[in-house]
Amino acid sequence: MRALRIFTVFTVLSGSMYSVADDIQTTSPTSLADGSMVVMRSAKTDATRLLIHFHGDAETVKHAFARSELNAVLVVVNFPGLSTAYSKPFASDPQLFKLIQARAKSAIANTSPAKDVHWEHVMLSSFSAGYGAVREILKTPKYFEQIDGIVAADSIYAGLQQKEPKREVDEANMRDFLRFASLAAQNKKRFVLSHSSQATPYASTTETANYLLASRHLMRNPVDMHLTESMWQTSRAERGQFQVLGFDGTTGKDHMQHLHHIDLLWRRLIH
Repeated sequence: MRALRIFTVFTVLSGSMYSVADDIQTTSPTSLADGSMVVMRSAKTDATRLLIHFHGDAETVKHAFARSELNAVLVVVNFPGLSTAYSKPFASDPQLFKLIQARAKSAIANTSPAKDVHWEHVMLSSFSAGYGAVREILKTPKYFEQIDGIVAADSIYAGLQQKEPKREVDEANMRDFLRFASLAAQNKKRFVLSHSSQATPYASTTETANYLLASRHLMRNPVDMHLTESMWQTSRAERGQFQVLGFDGTTGKDHMQHLHHIDLLWRRLIH
């Protein structure tokens, strides 16, 4: 496996500590349903790619975005609560996803010489409970078609069809993720998924990843390496543009590493 470079957040500049995140232009948070959204871009961003991320402290995501050096506009969306808090707003308002895109256009048009902003590529990203928004958005056919890629950073959970004698993932919860994975495996979409080894009463991120891999008849290849100092990778599976990266770690702290280092996943999504 090709090792990824670990980017440091701070460099010494003119004798002072300088954060690469200082180069990111960030709007003030605006209300969105019962949550909020923030739009971010670098001064060099060509406003044709939109990456919408669900769930995560905006400042943490901002530093990851700066390290990623992605040529994209980033929207960070947060709702108070767990996965239902992310799925419910989109289920209640089918136009909400369209509204996010429109607001991002407006924010960029106000600061861009090219006032006619057009998204040529729209991608989704989620951490932890944020998958609830992604799952709900994918249910709308026109949005499913529009979305080019997805990053799920230790983020896809599901219910269980049965617990005994063997735990089985609820297929209804995984239907559109499976469709997207199938298209990514055919190089028609891009889907990058990471998971820790944290157990949950419901289907864990490991179990949902296994479900997608089994459905595509894909086997994991063992990996034994540090992706970062705090993330130990144990497996990898890939076909086309569908990638599953498995990690050890069973604690909440291990889970959080997938957000803190989400830039490494974004880099696999956008070349």
